[in-house]
Amino acid sequence: MLKKTGVILSALILFALVLAGCQSSNTAGTQEKEKYQAFYDARVQYLGDNSKVSALLDTIGAGELGEYTIALKTDKEPYGLTVNYSTLKNEGAAAKFKNTGRIEYAYYSLALIENLSEVDVNYKDHNYRLTVAEANEIVKGDIKEYGKTAEKLKELDQILNPVAYNKLRENKDH
Repeated sequence: MLKKTGVILSALILFALVLAGCQSSNTAGTQEKEKYQAFYDARVQYLGDNSKVSALLDTIGAGELGEYTIALKTDKEPYGLTVNYSTLKNEGAAAKFKNTGRIEYAYYSLALIENLSEVDVNYKDHNYRLTVAEANEIVKGDIKEYGKTAEKLKELDQILNPVAYNKLRENKDH
């Protein structure tokens, strides 16, 4: 009888864990959907709207690295956005900035600011630059198309982070 109770209790615990995992993955999916919807809702038609550009940058994560100011080049094409970091949040952010091959929010900026052609991100003597042509090459398509819906923004994230999405898929399969 004691052994049977132990088996039943183990089965109930396992069932509860599986159920909790399903709930957790549903919550994560909802949060992810809300994230891309927030990105989409923050899109900007014209680069010249400084407050909307700042709000977009906050939404897509520019502040995650540290404190920054922006400069807009709107006098003639190509229109540009420059993000200048004065301080970074920590040494990890400094190392990430110095060693990164890509700053993701630059892609989102190009996708979500209709007339933006190039993004420069600076910290001390380090510069990261991304143009529409370079972004198009990386995404193997038109970067501006990814700013048309929240679903397309998720696709952009999957292109930029294929390893993370492959791991997520592997975890769901198990």
